[in-house]
Amino acid sequence: MTAHITVHEPKPPDDPDTPFVFSMEGHFGRPPSPLIPLFWAPGWNSAQATNKFQSEVGGSLRGGDPGIRLIEPAREGTLAYFSAVPSPFTPRQGAWLLVPLYHIFGTEELSVLSPAVAERAPMPYLALNQEDATALHIGPDDELECTVAGATYRLPVKMGMELPRGLAGLPVGLPGIHGIELPTWCTLSRIDRS
Repeated sequence: MTAHITVHEPKPPDDPDTPFVFSMEGHFGRPPSPLIPLFWAPGWNSAQATNKFQSEVGGSLRGGDPGIRLIEPAREGTLAYFSAVPSPFTPRQGAWLLVPLYHIFGTEELSVLSPAVAERAPMPYLALNQEDATALHIGPDDELECTVAGATYRLPVKMGMELPRGLAGLPVGLPGIHGIELPTWCTLSRIDRS
């Protein structure tokens, strides 16, 4: 009684304006030469598979060459990236280079909006090298004032053994310390407990 009813999903309509196939199976034939995304043939690596797509070894692609290259590199150009190498880091007297620190939880801009992630995020802190902390007479969990770009932040200190002298680390993205462009120079001062 219901044998004439089909439950198969119909084929999507063909688009005459595109060379691509709208199917989950894809195209099993050889694509037109301008649309070849990569050269691959079973049992061949990519350099050898190129021969399978050519009319003869070292010749044109089957189906014609894909076209001409529209953008050519400059013939006499130099890249400033390779000529302007920055000088190595040198510590400054009375100033620290404030660098970003990243944590799995909390340093991505939206993650602290989720209560489950926010409870795993660290509280804002400042990481210092042990030698810098000793010079400032700072111990672990002591607080200090960090002045950066005209704003002053009061932060607890954690020892960061991975930081060289002259660097201070600040976790990014945590509430209360948003908007600081890192890396930047800062000054640190000890908070006297009286």
